Amino acid sequence: MGTLSRLTRRSGSDEETRIPTAGSREAESESAAGPIQETSLFRLGRGLFAGVLALTALDNLRNLEERVQYAEAKNAPAPSVSVPAISGSLLVGSAGLVLWRAPAAAAAAIAGFLAGVTPVMHDFWNQEEPEQRQQEFTHFLKNTALFGAALAFATLGRRTERS
Repeated sequence: MGTLSRLTRRSGSDEETRIPTAGSREAESESAAGPIQETSLFRLGRGLFAGVLALTALDNLRNLEERVQYAEAKNAPAPSVSVPAISGSLLVGSAGLVLWRAPAAAAAAIAGFLAGVTPVMHDFWNQEEPEQRQQEFTHFLKNTALFGAALAFATLGRRTERS
């Protein structure tokens, strides 16, 4: 047993509780005991991912006029219709992912939001000012990473729905 897998913590009753670490036998048996989507870390990660995106969607809907004006400035198609529609789909997708209800469709809604919004709203290649270009590039990369996570959730969601 490795040093890391021997980590313990004391509970109030002075009993030792093992903390499984990656690669330890405890971690392997824990993952073999049930699907990954039932683990605490997966639920936490899913909640953080979808929760932040739900807050983004709510912020978009609360500040709709501002978001529509910003989308107009970026030459987004039909912003008065598209901004509330895609913000609503992001909110529904985020709720579905947090609750793990229709997870493939929920993750696909999130991926669709990110795929549609990212190149239009974070077009760093069109920015002339270096500071603005860097800021848009950072947002573009962040959204690309979120898109990758949404694809991973969609894949796992499809497997879950089939079983």
